[in-house]
Amino acid sequence: MTPSKKTRIVIAGVGFGGVYTYKQLHKHFHKNKNVELVLINETNYFLFTPLLHEVATGSISPENIIEPLRKVLRCCLSDIYIGSVKNVDTKKNIIETTQGPLAYDYLVLALGSQSHFFGTPGADEHAFTLKTLEDAITLKNHFITQMERASKEHDAEKRKELLRCVIIGGGPTGVELATETANLFYGTFGKYYPKHLMDDVEILLIQKGEELVPMFPKKIRQKAKSILAKHQIKILFNTKVTGVTKHAITTTHDTYPKIATTTPIWTAGVAPRQIPSTEDFAQNKKGCIIVRPTLQTMGNDSIFVLGDMAHCVDPKTQEPLPALAQVAVQQGKFVADNIAALIEKKPLTPLTYSSKGLLISLGQWMAAGQIAGVQLSGRTIWWLWRSIYVSKLISWQKKLRVIVDWTINLFSPRDISKY
Repeated sequence: MTPSKKTRIVIAGVGFGGVYTYKQLHKHFHKNKNVELVLINETNYFLFTPLLHEVATGSISPENIIEPLRKVLRCCLSDIYIGSVKNVDTKKNIIETTQGPLAYDYLVLALGSQSHFFGTPGADEHAFTLKTLEDAITLKNHFITQMERASKEHDAEKRKELLRCVIIGGGPTGVELATETANLFYGTFGKYYPKHLMDDVEILLIQKGEELVPMFPKKIRQKAKSILAKHQIKILFNTKVTGVTKHAITTTHDTYPKIATTTPIWTAGVAPRQIPSTEDFAQNKKGCIIVRPTLQTMGNDSIFVLGDMAHCVDPKTQEPLPALAQVAVQQGKFVADNIAALIEKKPLTPLTYSSKGLLISLGQWMAAGQIAGVQLSGRTIWWLWRSIYVSKLISWQKKLRVIVDWTINLFSPRDISKY
């Protein structure tokens, strides 16, 4: 037990997995004064990451996709530490943070992932990423800055370099960002800046494989490809990026071995967040911590791992569960139930994951996806995509603000103010 004589449950990382673990634990223990819930997070807010690409392209205001953690807390049995995790002492049951050490009885590691550059020279230094709110704001400001610079640039080649966006990675994030970037440039910027600049705008999407969004069914992959073509987005398949500099990227493509650009955006992959103590846990090749069907680590019943940090095998398919928000949400609720079972000395249950379907936004008025085995695309699925995302926002205030942002965008250009 902790020095306070209460059973202390520490949740490290308050993304989707962490926040839903907390909400479910609160349901179990909000009347139990002998249980204490503690959250550790680098920021004082929960970030709704699926909408980062819309912040980066001016569709949604940044503050509308974050929720203050103090607002998430529901009772006096909870506390928050704003800081980073430095280490976990599994023998003493202590987690070291930048705010000091914290003892725990049960620990939930849900620190998420970070961009993975696969050792590509210059990518870490020069490529933009889209993992945090700061990333999205930085990218939006950069788009605007490049338009301003291009509007005063007389050299045609330099204008093209300024207005050429290269998105590296053809997964859901890359595809959604590409279509929204096209909407921003050809839609909003086209209304506010000299018309001739649109002739110099070029958006490229680089994919190392033969298909976009390979986790989707073939029909959806083909739909995504055709929609990107309609948005004037050039796709380079079977292409790897071999280097990134301040003014260009190099690739393995025969026709485009070097692409001049000041806007390389890396969405090609992620790796689990690492802390020194993760070396004490069994890991797969990607660095994910291998967990049992109960989501406990190998050999330690008091530590649970979920979300992007966890290597969790789906018992139905015997394949690792994907790094998706819906996976983390279900795992969070499941972990909370198993911790409650441990405290109440009841048997634990293995994870049963049920996919709710896959959806992808393809720009204004267009989305595609598969729900209950049915593949759909068009305006109806676009409205469904938006409705589902709004429903997942935590507070009614944020839900309303996002709806207002989206509604305004239907009738007027996007906001292009720099933050």
